[in-house]
Amino acid sequence: MKYFNDHPILFRVLFLAAAILFLLLAVMSLHHSASFQTDENLFVTSPSRLYVAKSFPAQPVKTQAREEEALAALDSVLAGDLIVLVNRQEYDSLSQVQRLLAKLAPEAPLELYLTRPKTNRKMAFRSSKSALPEGCLREIPASVLIKEIYKDGASDRAGMLVGDLVLRINGQKFRDSGEADRIMRRAEAGRAIAYEVLRDNRVLTLRVNLARLGASLAAFLGILVGLSFWGLALFLGVSRPQIHAARILAAALLVLSFPLLMLLPRAPNPGFMVELAHTLKLLCLPLGFAVMLHSHAYFPKERPELLRRKWIMATPYLIAGLAFVFSFVRVRPFGEPLIFGLLALGLFALFVHVRFRAQCAVDYKKQNRVLKWAGLTASALSLVLALAVMRGAQDASRVGFFLFPLVLIPLAYLYTIGRYRIFDMSLRLGLNAQYLAISWFWGLLLFGGFVSSLFLLPGLPLAIPNFRLSGSYLEIVDDPLPLEQRLGAEKIVLMIFAIGLVYLYRRFHRTVQDFLSRKFHRAGYDYRRAVNELSELMATQLSMLDLAKGISRKLAEHIQLKRVGVLFFRDQKECCCQQAYGFDQEEWKEFCITIDQQLIETLQKFRSESRFSTEYLPPDLKEQFQRHGFAQILPIRFKEKLVGVLMIGEKLSEAGFQQEDLHYLTAVAKQASLAIENAFLYEELAEQERMKHELAIARRIQLASLPQTTPRISGLDIAGISIPALEVGGDYFDYLNGKPDQITVIVGDVSGKGTSAALYMSKVQGILRSLHDFGLSPRELFVRANHLLREALDRNSFVTSIGACFDASTKRLRLARAGHLPLYHYQARTGRIDKLTPKGLGLGLDDDRLFAAELEERSLSYETGDVFLFVTDGVTEAQSEHGGEFGEESLTEILGKSVGEPADCIRDRVVHAVKSFVNNEHQHDDLTLVVVKAV
Repeated sequence: MKYFNDHPILFRVLFLAAAILFLLLAVMSLHHSASFQTDENLFVTSPSRLYVAKSFPAQPVKTQAREEEALAALDSVLAGDLIVLVNRQEYDSLSQVQRLLAKLAPEAPLELYLTRPKTNRKMAFRSSKSALPEGCLREIPASVLIKEIYKDGASDRAGMLVGDLVLRINGQKFRDSGEADRIMRRAEAGRAIAYEVLRDNRVLTLRVNLARLGASLAAFLGILVGLSFWGLALFLGVSRPQIHAARILAAALLVLSFPLLMLLPRAPNPGFMVELAHTLKLLCLPLGFAVMLHSHAYFPKERPELLRRKWIMATPYLIAGLAFVFSFVRVRPFGEPLIFGLLALGLFALFVHVRFRAQCAVDYKKQNRVLKWAGLTASALSLVLALAVMRGAQDASRVGFFLFPLVLIPLAYLYTIGRYRIFDMSLRLGLNAQYLAISWFWGLLLFGGFVSSLFLLPGLPLAIPNFRLSGSYLEIVDDPLPLEQRLGAEKIVLMIFAIGLVYLYRRFHRTVQDFLSRKFHRAGYDYRRAVNELSELMATQLSMLDLAKGISRKLAEHIQLKRVGVLFFRDQKECCCQQAYGFDQEEWKEFCITIDQQLIETLQKFRSESRFSTEYLPPDLKEQFQRHGFAQILPIRFKEKLVGVLMIGEKLSEAGFQQEDLHYLTAVAKQASLAIENAFLYEELAEQERMKHELAIARRIQLASLPQTTPRISGLDIAGISIPALEVGGDYFDYLNGKPDQITVIVGDVSGKGTSAALYMSKVQGILRSLHDFGLSPRELFVRANHLLREALDRNSFVTSIGACFDASTKRLRLARAGHLPLYHYQARTGRIDKLTPKGLGLGLDDDRLFAAELEERSLSYETGDVFLFVTDGVTEAQSEHGGEFGEESLTEILGKSVGEPADCIRDRVVHAVKSFVNNEHQHDDLTLVVVKAV
């Protein structure tokens, strides 16, 4: 089985399949055995066909009869006895005996061995030929002997007696008990069949109504024991397949469970599967004991002194195999092979125990103590019950009575595994389980007593006085009442007694149950008072810390909890307050740090739940919560916003939460949500004031980072402006002036707006200013900037930009566009407005190679009067109150009308037109524009 150390899943599958197969076979056999018809008696093949027709005196030689019975019997050999041996010889017919007697002298001694059917005893007598009366013996046909009759059964109701010899069934003869049983089984259940019986030398015909066999209480008890073995085996085999010792113990329990599940006798013509099940039972009985002996070398601890000796491991299997083979082929040199095999296994186990007891480890003896005493106790009780119940009868259906104490063995294994955490299992029986077990046991015991009392009531001797109602008088008379009136009076008295019993049992049950409730912390609580106390607490505590501390303490006090945890969340993102009851502070802090963010993310997924068990948490989070003793989680929400959570441990009583508990906890969560939100509102007001102040400072800083003065370049008139949509924005423009007659104008737009866009804008502006010191062209400037921004920008952010280098001495312009809006160029000579759109991708979107390949730099000349307009999408995409956009047409139209004015006037005209278009609508995006006019 060590192969399964590396393949535990395979063992689990095979073991589960074997357990299910055993159970199915047992169920099939049980159904087959419990559903066939029976005459409710036990008969065996008659030991002889020589029947004593007349009694005659004889000297008892050896008898099992009591001494007074022997002395009282003048005729020692009685009519109805069956002669088995004559002078130690077996004879098949009466003629053979007569020939023997003919050869003997009149006073020749005779030794007679006989069976007395009525008492089921074998006896021996000494007599002589002359003492035998004429016709004292007769030869009867093959018959079966009735050895036992079930009380109130079909045969008992028909008048059949123990000791009767059945000669024919429904007029049919038979050779032995097996053939007689088959004749009986072929009859239809519920219909009468004729039994021709010989009793006191008279032949009687009895009509027996066959009944269904069903399952006796004894068989049911035995099957329950088998299910306890089977259940423990399944639990170990499925839960711990990776442990060698657990696999062997599980296999032993499973194999032993099968014979216990197959207690009912095999029915005639059972079919292949039922026959297979009964054959398998013969194998499992000795094999189970062998595997159990094997498991003792591993459980509860390994015993190296046994494992080193292979013969100790192999011998039990050899004995079990021989016992099975001898039983199967019916070789019986020493009696019943199975019994002999089990005795041999027991003697071998005793030998090993005595031989190696001194080498056994102290820990093994300590952990095995309960198992040892449970085994001895179960064996002793089974033996006592066997002697008390069986009383020499061979009825297999009674076996379950004396096997029932064996249920102590799986219970002892469970206790040992849980007590010493063997196989890494903790099977501690909690307070709640103890309470339920005791309550159920007490209830069943009381119910059994009540039902028994009801059955005893009708048998009580009721001395009811003779009374008669005469008008309005009640008379006591001497004459007995008529039967009908007496029966009515007895029924009334019995009803009164029954009502009294109900009252007494109910009061007794309530008294004991109240005691158990107090003992196991199951008493009720006043939740209305608890809610009022918490309401007062939440109304008076303004501090987050005091509020959390008060909630945790009150919850633990009211519901009798082992531990409570309270967390408050700010903006559904971070834990801002944490308090607990029943926790070590260091352990609590470490726990909160471990589960903080993951718990918030998980609670967001349970928006529709007011509470849920920790079983629904992700595996790693679930393990943390359960390891720290939390069972229930109650999110605290204010208008669907997560503001906190209550983490509830189990009760001191270890009982489950009742509906009233959950209603109380839900009410606490609702009240706490308002108190927490109020505290947050006070904090948020202060925080907003602080943030407003800081954003104002950030706006001043950002505006200060934009060009505050316009460089003076001969031949160029320049004006620019940037207006953020919020306090800070992501648009920017800059003038990079490296030479007296040259200037590079940069306009850019960072994706998004607000604080994050402003931070990226500052980073982009700093990079471009640093790179411009190397005298780069607009294209080279953007290529190098893209290399740096690829690592600096978030993957979801990018920058569009346009750059133009003006050389006033040559009136030339070099232009590069990184995904930005076009440059609008008014040509004074033609009066046209062109859109200059060289190819290019946004900064930070693609790698250097692709970016450089797509980026185009265009060079062109300009003349005096030409106007260049740089804008961001906050200009062209400005929206009116009706949802329309300002658009490029409006922009070029304004540009065309104002080209004769200075650059700052053109700038102001565009800004004024955009604001007029937007009217009172909120500015949706940052607005930036730069005007360059050749003069």
